[in-house]
Amino acid sequence: MGQKLTKMGSVLILLAFLIACDVNLDNGEPGPDKIHQILPEDRLAIDGVLRRWREGYEIEDVETYMSAYWSEGFRYVGDLGTEGDKTDDLIFDDIRDERDSATRVFSQFQDINIALTFPPQITVIEENRRFEVRNHYQIRGFVPDGEVFEGEFTGWSAEGDNLFIFEKRDGDWRITEWYDEAFSEEEIHIENNQLLPIVWTTLKQPR
Repeated sequence: MGQKLTKMGSVLILLAFLIACDVNLDNGEPGPDKIHQILPEDRLAIDGVLRRWREGYEIEDVETYMSAYWSEGFRYVGDLGTEGDKTDDLIFDDIRDERDSATRVFSQFQDINIALTFPPQITVIEENRRFEVRNHYQIRGFVPDGEVFEGEFTGWSAEGDNLFIFEKRDGDWRITEWYDEAFSEEEIHIENNQLLPIVWTTLKQPR
């Protein structure tokens, strides 16, 4: 009996040691939480880029807005609120298309308000170099005083989910890919009946 208790005690001590060392029992390597640890400074940098992205759009400053992106390797895909249907996706593979899109929207609307969920959900793709960053957005745009949008509306409201791919280059984090998973007009709930439910992606298209 004493020998059994001694063996059990040894096993418990070994398990406690392995847990303290964060070792994966399958292969002796560090556990997944250790492998995919996100450094506090990286998380702060990601939050800062998202705030710059939002603020640039809200104050309609194209240079501030575009500073959230890497120009090389940029890609935007908007699903037009039709999840699962790839035939109508809006795709930009040139950063100049995103700049032109933002410039068009800024010229049409006097006030733009964006709400983003914080903190975003971050998944490591490549440690310390590439992250997948998800959040939810709600956006409203208003026309200048005395003007109306389509169908006598004074503005529009859109909602959806963002999936950003962030890359770290030369110590700086920015967005390189953006997948806009917009809600359909039927899914968008608005509080103000003067706002038109709209899929944001439709505003980004050249007219």
